[in-house]
Amino acid sequence: MHTINSPCSTEAFQANERNQARGGSSNREIVLVVGIAFIVRLAVITIGHTYRITPRRDHFQFGWEMGRLARSLAQGHGFSSPTDLDSGPSAWTAPFYPFVLASVFRILGIYSSASAWAILAFNSVFAALTCGTLYRVAGRIFGNTVAYRGAWTWAVFPYLIYWPVRVVWEVSFTTFLLTLILWRAIMLADQRMPRASDWLIFGLLWGLMALTNTAVLILFPCALAWIFYQLPAGSGRFRAQLLAVVAMLVLVTPWTIRNYKCFGRLIFIRDNLPLELYEANNEASGGGWTRSEHPGNDRKSMARFQQLGEIGFMDEKRREFDGFIRGHPGKFAWFSLKRVGYFWAAPPQETLAGKFQLRIARHTGFLLAAIFAWAGLALMFALKNPYRWLMAPCLVVYPLPYYLVNPFPRYKHPIEPIMLILIVYLLGAAGGVELRSRLPRSA
Repeated sequence: MHTINSPCSTEAFQANERNQARGGSSNREIVLVVGIAFIVRLAVITIGHTYRITPRRDHFQFGWEMGRLARSLAQGHGFSSPTDLDSGPSAWTAPFYPFVLASVFRILGIYSSASAWAILAFNSVFAALTCGTLYRVAGRIFGNTVAYRGAWTWAVFPYLIYWPVRVVWEVSFTTFLLTLILWRAIMLADQRMPRASDWLIFGLLWGLMALTNTAVLILFPCALAWIFYQLPAGSGRFRAQLLAVVAMLVLVTPWTIRNYKCFGRLIFIRDNLPLELYEANNEASGGGWTRSEHPGNDRKSMARFQQLGEIGFMDEKRREFDGFIRGHPGKFAWFSLKRVGYFWAAPPQETLAGKFQLRIARHTGFLLAAIFAWAGLALMFALKNPYRWLMAPCLVVYPLPYYLVNPFPRYKHPIEPIMLILIVYLLGAAGGVELRSRLPRSA
């Protein structure tokens, strides 16, 4: 029989770790790890030629819909036509990243190798900076050891290098922005009377997030609620949080006005949710993605998209999705349950390395990371870590929209710094546990 004994109390262990986090060497460590992370990613882009994006389908894999929108902007046609055909004004995606990509196209050429190198380098800047924000968040919550190990893992782990150097999408910037927001939330909670300017910055960061990846806004009320309960009653916390909400709304209002002028209805940033829902919930889907329903991948759907216009097409998909729900509620529930598994263990996909099929290894890797992250969160709750309710929504609340649509692995990337912190914390805690064998005494 074995018993588990800790060599020191949990409180003492956490206090010791937090004292280490205040060491003066942390800034130098952050600069070093961020620099190494950026150099590694630039080397992969340059030496590995990841900027040579396939020209198939007129470079559609160069940003997919975002690439098409950026091309339209660079050609002077406005934010429009997210597919191969001219379909008029669009609100398919949040606008920040397509405008960044359009700026690159104007300078270095549309769909050029130079543009690909530049936008992947842009991704890599923020992927590297995530080492710094991850370090700050982990250091404040768990101490210097977890922060150091987590930041270096983010810097050099191959899977985490993949997204910024291979995928022209907003995911690396979104990931950095979310960790920065969590760090700002911790700083606000640490102050008894946060300044109005701090709340203003917090709200503007959330506004930028809304214009980059609108789905992450689901965490905004969770962060506000956590900060609210950390601050004393006399701190003016309600009025201050109202300022943050107003700042966020002010930043997104111009784009909302633009959408109203273009489409004659109120559209909060983007409009493609009905298509995403129907693609994953129809007679042919099986709970995954139905490729033929996407106008970027099917000529018939593309022609229908051009014929109806973007809003008419999305309205049609909303009716078809509603009809599927009414006719097959049990199937929709089963599909959603399957997508819970897909989100954490990755959707089914051929994974070949030469002649070797690595599908099982791929699912196993994703699933183990999820299990360890959830176990780390459970340990936070068991030890009543004061930051547990800040971390929990990243695993509990953030995935909820993706249980309704096809959860591509890149959708999970914004919370992978949080998962990594929890995994490193769990493994570190396990390393501090001593196993002793209790043997029966002889008569």
